[in-house]
Amino acid sequence: MNETAQQLPRFAVVGHPNKGKSSVVATLAQNDSIAIAMEPGTTRDSHRYPMKVDDTTLYELIDTPGFQRPRKVLAWLQGHSLSASDRPETVAAFVTQHADDPRYHDECELLRPIVDGAGIIYVVDGSVPYNREHEAEMNILRWTGRPSLA
Repeated sequence: MNETAQQLPRFAVVGHPNKGKSSVVATLAQNDSIAIAMEPGTTRDSHRYPMKVDDTTLYELIDTPGFQRPRKVLAWLQGHSLSASDRPETVAAFVTQHADDPRYHDECELLRPIVDGAGIIYVVDGSVPYNREHEAEMNILRWTGRPSLA
């Protein structure tokens, strides 16, 4: 079966702004053309990069913007969910409802590939103490129901 006939595994690389998401993608995809900058917010839209070995694509990495308002997103999700069983659908509803809302552009960009079936690689800076923003981000990612790795 060729790679266009089958669905390749996809992984969305997510986390705080300016914590190394693009660097992780550039390293894993062996792609020096991926923009990496010191200032937060350089990645504004999701970008897909194939991971190839011997001209065969094995999987795809999706570089995403960082979370900007995770506690507000989590509050919205909690206010629109009826039970734990509808959490993935509630995340999808958030993305659909806020797709054109500039306040949640980054969250929609990073959640869209996950809602569409991508696994999650959550990038964290181990030198920064755990805080409420991290907790909100991890809760949102749990709500998606997708496999994840930090």
